[in-house]
Amino acid sequence: MPSKTSIRAGFVIFDDAGKVLLVRHADGKKKWGLPGGRQREGEAAWETAIRECQEEIQVAMHPADFALSGIYYLSGRNAYVFDFKITEWEGTPVPDGKEIAEVGFFLVDKLPEPISKFTVQRIRDAARNQGDVILRKQQAKSE
Repeated sequence: MPSKTSIRAGFVIFDDAGKVLLVRHADGKKKWGLPGGRQREGEAAWETAIRECQEEIQVAMHPADFALSGIYYLSGRNAYVFDFKITEWEGTPVPDGKEIAEVGFFLVDKLPEPISKFTVQRIRDAARNQGDVILRKQQAKSE
């Protein structure tokens, strides 16, 4: 198990029709996922999520407009993932063309492939969430 704990944070963004915004990564397996990324030294989880969304999809988020929806511990990676649920933001989501190749809104029950089971779980948790924070321990393989 890695010795240093890793923290990642991002947004589960829903539009007025209840569709979720996903980003397709430009490298690796080119999977669909949620916007977000690794925490920098000295950043709060919500600051990480805000910064990553600005970098990846050029939208601005304000803390008054979102709420923590889930905290996930990935046991095999010694990592935490913080998800924030939001329905209001500034700007039009567009991919940065570096990390992110494509963005789109999808129905929760008709998500695109390829997408990880962990991402699907986080989306479904956020869609069902009515204000309580979901805490889950996930089994995940080491990277």
